[in-house]
Amino acid sequence: MRVGLTCLALLLVSGCGVLLPRTSAGPRPAPTPRPNGPTGAQSSPAPSPSPSSAPSGTPRPPQPRHISCAHVKCVALTFDDGPGNYTSHVLDVLAKHYARATFFLVGEMIHKEDQPVLRRMVAEGHELGNHTWDHRDLTSLSDAGLKHEVVSTERLVKEVTGVRMHALRPPYGATDRRVAGEAKRLGLGQVLWAVDTLDWRDRVPKLVVQRSTAAKPGQIVLMHDIHKTTVEALPRLLNVFDKKGFTYVTVSELFGDLKPGKRYSDR
Repeated sequence: MRVGLTCLALLLVSGCGVLLPRTSAGPRPAPTPRPNGPTGAQSSPAPSPSPSSAPSGTPRPPQPRHISCAHVKCVALTFDDGPGNYTSHVLDVLAKHYARATFFLVGEMIHKEDQPVLRRMVAEGHELGNHTWDHRDLTSLSDAGLKHEVVSTERLVKEVTGVRMHALRPPYGATDRRVAGEAKRLGLGQVLWAVDTLDWRDRVPKLVVQRSTAAKPGQIVLMHDIHKTTVEALPRLLNVFDKKGFTYVTVSELFGDLKPGKRYSDR
């Protein structure tokens, strides 16, 4: 469901001006097969987790920060549908701005080669969120299907990183009483958004910058780390937020402990 890793080496070139080559509220693009990855024709089966909760060498997250978003200008940048070919570059850019974000992960996109990226997210203080196994509309599924979509990703992320997630972003923002009930059962707050950059639809970096930086203090911004144009816009939008004096926080930092089943979009 995304292009291959053939251009990965270029991402490691310092100062590379050309970026190499999934989405939320809008339709998802036709996936492109990746070696040993999902083709989009059918969902990959959920893995059977091993008895261990995480592999050896799992990094510890940084000490919790104490940020009062009632007193400082906070914004929660969120990225959906990864990990993808650009995710490592996104982490590089965020690090340069001392910015933390929340990454809503799709289970079937987490391949063996992506596992170090997830561990890096944890080590650098970013939050991991559940974006289901293969981006299905949860309201259209049976109870068993709904449970599978959420639990499969929960188990895989826990196995890879040792982290128990606290946030669920229902694909397309589609939720109802059953989705809320499953989220509550699993201890997950439902995290939606206040600002939709529509980066999945309008692949124009300038528009991504304009829409994201229109966010007000306490709001959640929706983007996707799988689109080249979004990644190209990221340094510029961070520069704008920097000049406005914003502090970049994770969704749990913005709201405190997320209440299971409850919906969140801004403070």
